[in-house]
Amino acid sequence: METKTLLIDPQSHNQQRTVFTIPAGLKVDAKKIRLCNFDISNVNGNALYFNHNGVYSLLSKVSITSLKGTQIDRVQNVDIMGLRLLHMENAQQYAVSRQLSQQMCDSVFVNNLGQAKITEESQKDDATSISVYIDISFMLQYLQCRNVIDEGCTILLEWADSSTCGFNFSFNIPPTLAVDEFLGNVPSDPEVEHTFLTIIQDKLIVPPTQNSFEKRLNAFYDEYIHNVYYYNIQDKASNPFLNPMAQVGEQLEITIDGRKLIPLKGINNDAKKLAMLNDFAGEVCLPSYDSAISIPAFVGFRNPNLGINYTGNWSYGCFALDRTINMDFTIAYTTTNAVPNTSTGYCLMILAEVLRTYNRQTDKVGYKTVPMVPA
Repeated sequence: METKTLLIDPQSHNQQRTVFTIPAGLKVDAKKIRLCNFDISNVNGNALYFNHNGVYSLLSKVSITSLKGTQIDRVQNVDIMGLRLLHMENAQQYAVSRQLSQQMCDSVFVNNLGQAKITEESQKDDATSISVYIDISFMLQYLQCRNVIDEGCTILLEWADSSTCGFNFSFNIPPTLAVDEFLGNVPSDPEVEHTFLTIIQDKLIVPPTQNSFEKRLNAFYDEYIHNVYYYNIQDKASNPFLNPMAQVGEQLEITIDGRKLIPLKGINNDAKKLAMLNDFAGEVCLPSYDSAISIPAFVGFRNPNLGINYTGNWSYGCFALDRTINMDFTIAYTTTNAVPNTSTGYCLMILAEVLRTYNRQTDKVGYKTVPMVPA
């Protein structure tokens, strides 16, 4: 299928947000919508380094709306991109992904059978200004379930501030939206209603001097949930990069509509947590096993650019629900050590994949309460 690439300038652009409009009648490949041809620089003149989310941490929100103004899909927490980038193999993390996504290095270079080091040590990029590529189709699941978009849409990008990405940045060159237009007579998508998974987040706080909580999550009532991801980012003072930090003696138990979901004390050790992440989310590539667990007084790999040790800095968790929340969704969370009284509280982030629908004919969105595949 022949295509040609079109570059669309922003309809409006400033330091806070950028808006692009794809006009109706233009048949574009939904899986190849991306931002390119723009440069950013660190206002303070320091080198540019990101956390697990890479260049996606420049964004605080991405959404796609119909030309009538209905919000179809959105990503309000780009931490999900850090998780998706982990699915690339070590060789991809070493080269292609490191240059395109610029995420915190998670690839390992093996000098010999008895020695290994992270590739960041040999590929240090002290850049104060970089060219950025952001894959919008990779971020939004709605675009992944579409093939041809010819009804037009609006893409809104909201940029993060320094408190989120860790530094002040400015645009040397404003972003451009690249789309691939189909040439020839390409049929439109036959489906009128599209079903896809969207991300809904929730934040649960462990108060100072406490080491546990049991809370009901009200954001997911009457919604069909596929996977749920969780991770502890502590607070900004103790974890400035907001990495998923492993906790000593961490235990998580889930209750759905009055029934315990995971038997045998839930997810109560690092091995089970990592195994369930691989089972339900797919295989992930970590620098080393210790990067996912908490080992006191153990250093492991060290990132010279960010100045952090990797031990316990990659502790993502995942469990599958694949059911509709009819009454309540409760999480009981416990760690061995209590939150310091000098802290504002440790934050447990919850990212849930929720089934959502959009009808192009009626321009209506909603949440599905039935599984994609009949039981």
